[in-house]
Amino acid sequence: MKNVNWKTFIRGTYQKPHFARRMIWCFFAVVVMGFCISWLNAIELGTDPCSVMNFGISNLLGMTFGNWQALLNVCLFIIVIWKDKSKIGFGTLFNMFVVGYSCDLMTWLRERFLGNLPLDLLWVRLLIMALMLSIFVFAVAVYLSVDLGTAPYDALPFIIAEHQKKLSFKAVRIIWDCEVTLVGFLCGGTVGIVTVIMAFTIGPMAAYVGKHIKKYIE
Repeated sequence: MKNVNWKTFIRGTYQKPHFARRMIWCFFAVVVMGFCISWLNAIELGTDPCSVMNFGISNLLGMTFGNWQALLNVCLFIIVIWKDKSKIGFGTLFNMFVVGYSCDLMTWLRERFLGNLPLDLLWVRLLIMALMLSIFVFAVAVYLSVDLGTAPYDALPFIIAEHQKKLSFKAVRIIWDCEVTLVGFLCGGTVGIVTVIMAFTIGPMAAYVGKHIKKYIE
């Protein structure tokens, strides 16, 4: 367990250059991520591994996606605080709650005002998939660039990798995502081409885009 002084940690977070700008961009990024996840779920071609699991479990429990994701994130957050406080920040809290509830909001808006969209047509689904994945990459890149903490789901593979020597972080992350995807599939979550794309390409693509975005945030 890493002993992090809370006063030093919070002071260091506040002292990041352009802190207010980082907070605004971070909030914007997680809202957009939630909107994208809602659309990807609607076209039934899969979502990211974590969302596959959360959609599956929330449907089984009769809860909204946002409520279940918030509950799960609180549980994961406790583990992250216990093991490594350095992984958390204001961006962690935004990710824990805003992504899920913005997804619920977008789902409500789409069903309320765009219920006649022909989502059964393959070309429409593929068009939405390409658009949402592109926007999602940009949102993730912004979230990573503001450097205000890591989502609990993403922090745990880092912690696991640091506490054992047999597997690299990359191996731990792949196993982590595969296990979560399997749980989601068994619970009724939709696994598809988007799940594969997001599991293996979103990270590197977001990191590449983030290099060009970071200079505007800094």
